[in-house]
Amino acid sequence: MTDKAIITEHFSNTASVWKDNIYKLKKEQGKFEYFDKQYRFDYTVEMIPMIQGKWKRAMDMGCGAGQLLPVLFDLGYKPYGIDISSDMVDLSKKLCSKYDVKAEVKVGDTENLDYPDNYFDLYVAMGVIEYMDEDEPMLKEIMRVLCPGGLAIITTRNVCSIHVRWRTFYRKYIEQNIKNLIRVIIGRKPVFYRAISREHNPDRFKRKLQNMSFKILDERYAHFHTLFAPLNSWFSPIEAVFGKIMEKKFNRGRFSFLASSFIVKVQKPL
Repeated sequence: MTDKAIITEHFSNTASVWKDNIYKLKKEQGKFEYFDKQYRFDYTVEMIPMIQGKWKRAMDMGCGAGQLLPVLFDLGYKPYGIDISSDMVDLSKKLCSKYDVKAEVKVGDTENLDYPDNYFDLYVAMGVIEYMDEDEPMLKEIMRVLCPGGLAIITTRNVCSIHVRWRTFYRKYIEQNIKNLIRVIIGRKPVFYRAISREHNPDRFKRKLQNMSFKILDERYAHFHTLFAPLNSWFSPIEAVFGKIMEKKFNRGRFSFLASSFIVKVQKPL
């Protein structure tokens, strides 16, 4: 069982990274740059319908540094943001203030929301559910707070990706052992590898959603990689060129075993 305090600390420590180094508009990326999470972000935004007329409520769960909140506002939603880290919440509030976005942003727990039933028209969770020990508590809360006919967009890490499987093996059995060998040599105690997130099988995850009465509306894949760690870091220009080509050609599911992320759009029954 992962202590949520560990997850909170992780995202508090990396808040500035999420603010400055994770996203970069595709048109601004150089030929040899590949900000893979920007593609996940863009595919998610493409799944969000624009609202005309009456305001509708949209939850950005795990809002991070707040990049999605202005987008939701521009699409006609009243944005709400929740994050486990107060540092992330502060960054989100600053970004909303910068763009004059009226959003309600606060620290919260995705498994225990203090909102009434049938409250949100849209619920987005990018990179959140993999940090939960189980899917059901979060999914039940999504079902509870969504209005009938409401939409949810959820991303997961794709366990069927050969890149994801190798990265886990590499970090646990190779990289960590090398680091510990160095620590022992310099007189320090070894530190053991501890994963704080999980991976999901896309087909099994979809069946779980359907068993909970969600209707699958759309799905995409993102984060395509050709080189295994650590080669993807050593030869990042090659990774960038081929990664962006595969994003264009395969994001609808072809060669999904090369994609690290899965995105699914579902609807709550009317």
